[in-house]
Amino acid sequence: MRVGIVGSGRIGSALGRLLVSGGYEVLFSAASPGSAEAAASAAGGGARSGSPMEAARFGEVVAIAVGWEAFPEVAEEIGGALSGKVVIDPSNPIAERDGRTLVLAVPDGLTSPQYQQRVLGQDIRLVRTFNTKFSHELLELGTAGQRGGPRADMPYWGDDDAKKSVVPLIEDAGFTAIDGGGLAEAL
Repeated sequence: MRVGIVGSGRIGSALGRLLVSGGYEVLFSAASPGSAEAAASAAGGGARSGSPMEAARFGEVVAIAVGWEAFPEVAEEIGGALSGKVVIDPSNPIAERDGRTLVLAVPDGLTSPQYQQRVLGQDIRLVRTFNTKFSHELLELGTAGQRGGPRADMPYWGDDDAKKSVVPLIEDAGFTAIDGGGLAEAL
């Protein structure tokens, strides 16, 4: 399966490395081409880099691993290429400002992934997962699970059968997939 990663920072690069180790074809992208190239190089295994649009078109599944507030910009840039695709949302409503971490309010009483679904459009198939671990934990725990060590739980949420298509990615990334329910129940 081909996975496009939009955002090659801490979470995107860690997730992509785990997916390459799990046998997936991965194309990393970022606003800065150098970040995507570095992530692809670190992942090895034939991982590639390209633009966010190339990642969106490449992936059968697309992980949008950008800051929570950047989703509207991503939707504007690549939204049409995501139509009908399974999109993984590992974002959390937090931001860093002046060296401080801030928790952001999610509008309209929605959960974070419900809001991101609204931003990206109803024609994508959003699955919320890979958001419950810090990037270093994600890589360490996933690698341990891939090597036969104990597997950490990785919850996932979604409102349609797209969430079932993400279970093999979670398992191949070294985790035990735990169905958390619909997007309204998501963390």
